Amino acid sequence: MPEEVEVPRGKGVLVRSPAYIKPLSGNIEVWGAEFDEISVQMDGVELLITSSIDSKVAIDGHYVKLENPIPDWWEELPETVAGKNTMFIGRVDSGKSSTVVFTINRIVGSGSAVSIIDSDVGQSDLGPPGVISSKDVGKPVIHTKLLEPDFMYFIGDKTPSGHFLPMVKGLLEALNRSRSDTVLINTTGFVDGGAARALKRFKVEFLDPDIVVLIEKEEGDLNHIAKTIPKDVKVLKVRSPVGDLAKSRNYRIAVRRALLRRYLSGAATRKFDLREIELMNTFLMTGKAKDEYIPFLERILGARVHWMEESPDMLIAITESEVDRRKIAMLSGLLNKEVRIGPMIVYKGLYVGLIRGRGCKGVGIIQSMDIREGWMSVLTKYEGPLDGIALGYIRFNAEGEELGSRGMNVP
Repeated sequence: MPEEVEVPRGKGVLVRSPAYIKPLSGNIEVWGAEFDEISVQMDGVELLITSSIDSKVAIDGHYVKLENPIPDWWEELPETVAGKNTMFIGRVDSGKSSTVVFTINRIVGSGSAVSIIDSDVGQSDLGPPGVISSKDVGKPVIHTKLLEPDFMYFIGDKTPSGHFLPMVKGLLEALNRSRSDTVLINTTGFVDGGAARALKRFKVEFLDPDIVVLIEKEEGDLNHIAKTIPKDVKVLKVRSPVGDLAKSRNYRIAVRRALLRRYLSGAATRKFDLREIELMNTFLMTGKAKDEYIPFLERILGARVHWMEESPDMLIAITESEVDRRKIAMLSGLLNKEVRIGPMIVYKGLYVGLIRGRGCKGVGIIQSMDIREGWMSVLTKYEGPLDGIALGYIRFNAEGEELGSRGMNVP
């Protein structure tokens, strides 16, 4: 049953979906834009309600009241970034996504369009998890989580670690497809350590933004990132907006699950001929089948071998069960080449991207596959033609619950 909630001038209410919101009196805005009644059934969508005068709103859903919902720099930022390419950098829960949504609505409310790029693969706000997504926006939005991307680039993981080249490539592809003069680029919360510094530096160098907005949770906590940004790029340091509901690790997992379920809603199993399309993000099917060596390999590894192939530089096998790493190292030394072994279970439920051209047209989950026979069955709602299937690094069940991962050394 909706509850009548007062929204005093300058105060705010942060609502977390599933939720229903209906303005009752005054001047109600959601993320800086006026809306009529709103109903959001998907989990994990946050809605910031504010008003310029004393107002009332009906709310059905979990909410908290905020004393200072909109920092001064939020009101100033849209004019600063309009017509420019802007990148947002900050830690996890620093308010990057909130800033982007508010800025979108302020800019499109003035009659201009905005292109948004979401590269936060671990906690996507636009597009499915593990995907860099972009969209051109010309009207106010309730939240970017509820939009359909114009373009997607599949990474397949919830962290950029180990995927630096694909991350930069995907961002460039998304930027090249943006059609608005104003571009807002959201990034991951990966900011600490040498690898994070390098990734942020490369992103700035390749995307060449006009402005980098550093959202600090504490004063100076991104100074190490600021010093990696080229001198000719304008840097704005701002303080993280307060008042966000706490986001635990379990909550973040639940949000990823909700997003994945949305992109698998109405999915069906499709069977693909692997001899007609390209397998990507893997070394499988890049060598020559060596069935005659399978008995020898099974004796060394102590496991049933479903598939074996060999190239001048590598031996690849899929086994029934996990194999002791020491045995793999011994085999590598014996053959004097790299050996990569993957247990069959790793591919059951593996997250995949369905690729057409340079973009990802849909995502799915592997149901079964047989490399020897050359086929793969994928649960997906994408029905169109494709050029390849890109293997990801997370495993899910049909409900979107995480089952495990595919290691970087697994073929």
